[in-house]
Amino acid sequence: MFSTYRRLFCEPGIRPLVAIGLLAKLPGLGISSVLILHVVGNLDLGFGAGSLVAASWTAGGGLGAPLQGRGLDRYGLRRVFGLLVLAQALFWGTAHLLPYPALLAAAFLGGLTALPAFTVIRLALADMVGEENRHTAYAVEAITTDIAYMAGPSTGILLASTASPTVAFTVMGAMLLAVGAAYLLLDPPLGQARPAEGPRPGPRGWLTGRMLCALGITVATSIAVIGFEVAAIGTLQRYDQLMWSWLLLVLAGTASVAGGFLYGAMRKPPSVFVAGAALGLLCMPIGLATEWYWLCLIALPANLLVAPALSASASAVSRLAPDDSKGVAMGSYAGALLVGNVIGSPLAGTALELGGPAVSFAVLGAVAAALAGLAHLCDLRLRSRQNDLPAGRDGQPEASGAPQDGGNARATMAG
Repeated sequence: MFSTYRRLFCEPGIRPLVAIGLLAKLPGLGISSVLILHVVGNLDLGFGAGSLVAASWTAGGGLGAPLQGRGLDRYGLRRVFGLLVLAQALFWGTAHLLPYPALLAAAFLGGLTALPAFTVIRLALADMVGEENRHTAYAVEAITTDIAYMAGPSTGILLASTASPTVAFTVMGAMLLAVGAAYLLLDPPLGQARPAEGPRPGPRGWLTGRMLCALGITVATSIAVIGFEVAAIGTLQRYDQLMWSWLLLVLAGTASVAGGFLYGAMRKPPSVFVAGAALGLLCMPIGLATEWYWLCLIALPANLLVAPALSASASAVSRLAPDDSKGVAMGSYAGALLVGNVIGSPLAGTALELGGPAVSFAVLGAVAAALAGLAHLCDLRLRSRQNDLPAGRDGQPEASGAPQDGGNARATMAG
């Protein structure tokens, strides 16, 4: 098991890339909390107004991710990051001085120009890691995301509560700029950037039917992940056990890290569709718990699959994308995660209000599993049609990024 990770981290450049990627995710995942606390603490407005600013940042990030990915494909990391670092320095240096209406607009622009930390590490891993270690590399990426998820928001909240929201605002901005500078110095390979004067590849070059299936399973996984968090916290609040929410989230994150570690060590990991569907199905019985300790226990199997499902979907998108469009494909992957967040949170919350915890978990799990099953059926049909057509017609030819037979192709789109 450990030899798999030893081989991965012996590949040149992987250790600094993973370390900088983790440091980049910490402020990235803590921005929403810092923005909310800044609006509440410094502008004397409510959590509703703060959440609107955080949503504005998130909306900008969702729109900017594929655009930044296109820029990375076309111009390379240093030219894109140079402009983004300047834009982020301007936002974090002035935003805490802005009145609320201006901050609302600036937050959207800040999200639009946010550093694509998640996209860059996924692109770099696809370029730097050999085929035999690819799924292990994406498992490590998912594990670092879990660690950052547990630490990033907590860091922002701790700074805001022990010092001040302004200190949290300043530290978060400084961390982002430091990470941007580190990426500029490291300059990890992202594949060959397409010359600016060359023909620009259109969506039909990479947004194939099978890519839509991969993005669909990404949305399904994201629905299950964010829906679980909303439903679990709402369940604890309903039973007057909200004080145990921190323990639940820590155990959930720890289980996801453990699951990702085991998944990355597998020689023949399960397909992305199996992981996504199983995650949804295992979410369904969680709502039967009426005590915090039963909730923690019943939720463990589902959370063991969070990191494997996320890493498998990222690997699938990366493998299906042509070399000249991997940046925009991975940016679209980040957008698919955001779409799942946008669907999963209100879905779980509305079902909780209307039917209680059991209904909430059952609905979000069923929706996630159904989307995973639908994506699997569509992918089977497309692969069958592709096998019946000459190479290059309507299917994803092997030369443009389709998974090869054997090796770790099972971790991609294999049924």
